[in-house]
Amino acid sequence: MGKQKGKLTPEQRQERLKAAHDRLTHAVDGLLTSEGWRAMIAARVWLRRYSLNNVLMIISQFPDATDVRPLSQWNETGRRVRKGQKGIRIFAPCRYKVRDDDGNEETDTNGDPVFQVRGFKLVSVFDVSQTEGDPLPAASDAAPQELQGIAPARLWDGIARQITARGFTVERGDCGHAYGWTRWDTRTVRMRASVDEAQAAKTLVHELAHIACDHEARRTTTPRALLEVEAESVACIVVGFAGLDSLAYSVPYVAGWAGDAETAHTSAGRVLSVADAIVTALENAADTDPHARIGDAA
Repeated sequence: MGKQKGKLTPEQRQERLKAAHDRLTHAVDGLLTSEGWRAMIAARVWLRRYSLNNVLMIISQFPDATDVRPLSQWNETGRRVRKGQKGIRIFAPCRYKVRDDDGNEETDTNGDPVFQVRGFKLVSVFDVSQTEGDPLPAASDAAPQELQGIAPARLWDGIARQITARGFTVERGDCGHAYGWTRWDTRTVRMRASVDEAQAAKTLVHELAHIACDHEARRTTTPRALLEVEAESVACIVVGFAGLDSLAYSVPYVAGWAGDAETAHTSAGRVLSVADAIVTALENAADTDPHARIGDAA
């Protein structure tokens, strides 16, 4: 009997995995350019469900993607992938239930099965532009604004709460030539009083990022330029979630500080992790207190 149609041989599977890893390596190298770093930040505003490596895989294959999901999730929304569309290939873990010596499934303290990852496989996902069908619910985030004018409602308060929870005091006042600064010795975060709300809120996120990225401990061993790029990139992602577009202001040229792809990849992972934690805290606050929801009318 001949080989089942569509089934890959082990050699073909390994060849495809190698090609995907090569694509990922090339995408990581792209972080050394301002365009590559900008794409990573812009994508992460909406790609929070994916790992850094898969974000890079997606934007390397589909730079204009705006909402990427597996086929099954698109079907659940009432949309279908159009015939002839090529899937965007990403890595997915091969998960297996853990069993004891007697063959019984092991469970955690909640009684849920315990899984073990044994390698990765390639799966396909699709961008919304590759689908058709029912319209998606309208986004609830506020429309993007420039860094002049008002900030999204309650963004300042939400970020300030996260800063004070880490033992710092937030104040407005003279900052010299800077928009804001953090003093490690006095545990003080200060914003310039004379800037518009939008700029002040964005800078407040920047200072929270310095704290959350552990820059106090790393400042003696890490170039200041790298610390500033991390903080500003986190700020760009977080305010993007809140509806404030700061890409043009925030994205610096990264090739000067990230001398190698490994440094850029490690830094990008830190940026996305910290930004995700800040956004999750904002979402959790809104879940417990509707008045804390970011972007609602004041």
